[in-house]
Amino acid sequence: MKNGRYLNSVRCALPEGARGDMDLAFAGDALAARRLMIVAPRRLRGHIAFLAYQLRTRNPAYREMMKAVWALDTRHLLTAHWPQQTVRRMLARADFLIPDLNGPVSVYRPVSGATVKQAASALCWSLLRDAAIADAARADAQRPRILKATLDPSDIVYFANGRGEQEVVSRRPVRAFAIEDVALVSDAARRRTSHQRRAR
Repeated sequence: MKNGRYLNSVRCALPEGARGDMDLAFAGDALAARRLMIVAPRRLRGHIAFLAYQLRTRNPAYREMMKAVWALDTRHLLTAHWPQQTVRRMLARADFLIPDLNGPVSVYRPVSGATVKQAASALCWSLLRDAAIADAARADAQRPRILKATLDPSDIVYFANGRGEQEVVSRRPVRAFAIEDVALVSDAARRRTSHQRRAR
């Protein structure tokens, strides 16, 4: 579908009052972009972000649209419809603020019931090992497993710490990783147990 027809079909599906905001957002108005992503029907938000990417909408308006759709409950509106590499490029174009990191950095993610290959190909990783372990334990309390990989900080195109897990997305898929079976006993608990044994 040509951009013009695609744009028109999305525009027509919006509430009438939101159409002006879409025009302003695509012209680079960040406040209009924020309003648009609040009032747009949920099913359209991924399409709006993809259109903004195709139309090379300027930041910060484009970033506002990507930030809104990349929320946990709506990111599937991108990942279910477009290839991972397209989504990576969309995130990179938003030019999110990435903290200064001394590289290379270790990143982690749970296997979470998927195959190792599926888990390794996922978009989102965490800078925090404990966060990955907690997710792995929720998914499989009997045998929690995590993956560990190494990234060059310059490859990180997205960073967020909304849930305290320091989530990152890399510019390219992770190719090399290690699989780790993790014990759920914390280091602190392990030290307490060791100390109690010595005290006996």
